[in-house]
Amino acid sequence: MRFGLFLFLSYTAIQGVAQQTNLIPNPGFETIIGQPERWFYTGSDFNLVFSHWKSPTAASPDVYHDLIPVPAYWKEKGFYQLRPKEGKSMVGITLFGCNLGKLHCREYISVPLRDSLVIGQQYHLSFWLAPMITGVQLKHIHVAFDSENNQVIDDRLLELKPLYQLDIDYHTGWQKLTLQFHAETEARYLTIGNFKNDQDTPIDLSRQENQQPFGYYYLDEVILRKVPPILEREPIETYDSLTLNSRAAIEIRNIYFDFDESTLLPGSYQELNKLLVLLQASLDMHIRITGHTDQIGSASYNQLLSVKRAQAVSDFLVRHYIHPDRLEVKGYGFDQPVAANTDETGRQKNRRVVFEIIK
Repeated sequence: MRFGLFLFLSYTAIQGVAQQTNLIPNPGFETIIGQPERWFYTGSDFNLVFSHWKSPTAASPDVYHDLIPVPAYWKEKGFYQLRPKEGKSMVGITLFGCNLGKLHCREYISVPLRDSLVIGQQYHLSFWLAPMITGVQLKHIHVAFDSENNQVIDDRLLELKPLYQLDIDYHTGWQKLTLQFHAETEARYLTIGNFKNDQDTPIDLSRQENQQPFGYYYLDEVILRKVPPILEREPIETYDSLTLNSRAAIEIRNIYFDFDESTLLPGSYQELNKLLVLLQASLDMHIRITGHTDQIGSASYNQLLSVKRAQAVSDFLVRHYIHPDRLEVKGYGFDQPVAANTDETGRQKNRRVVFEIIK
């Protein structure tokens, strides 16, 4: 009976995802508004083609469409050896090859979402990916969700946060990559590419005789949908100025961990954004984050757990561009209780994470 119920719930969840609106505009790259004057040599060439998808750097992704012919020189190197997964259009990006002399060895595609992410909401992302047959094959590709439209004037390696890593299988055709995640912030932009340098990028070392010295991949059909249950958007609150000026320890309320664990649960993200907004608005502010536990377990165990939980809060802030030098982490175990540990009510009050403004 439980097994049947699980199948029913899973099927219902899948149906719910399929019925949600795709937050990616022009997901199959089919709507073209212009044509480049030449093959794609700079990011500005790519940016002429779509109204939403853009190159965030000076490096240029490529667009494959019947209306945009591929020069013979590039076809001879192996470009455009397969058709789009769906429709008449797809894009291609270089993900590897800086150390081997590849021009524009890091290319990215970025798109504004139809609606910003809802903090704590679970999402399902998928897209189709296929390697250039004669190119180097990679083990991973990355996606980043960001609140800002990041644009740089050169072809540098981007450093966007937070990053999610998707595994790539080694084969020569289309494969569907999927990711489920809970939104940590109200991000508005999705960027796809390789955010690591060549030295830190795992590749397939079994080289072909005619293999090109770079990794190049085609992408098509990008989909991002909410996974039920659907959460209402909540406004991000601010801290009271009188409370901040007191320099007292301020409890970060509604922070959730599994029992005996230090991994933040999605229900914590709303409150953590309150602290994130404070630090983003006060660029010279430094804080101390301290963890506290109840008295169940040994002193050494609770000391370590309190540090890990405070560190989890610090890691969240660093993932969203708060410099680690502005954050100090400490754990006090059960040495500083605020209530008696004789019942669950008191123990729950003692299990807390607080911060203090130290500069």
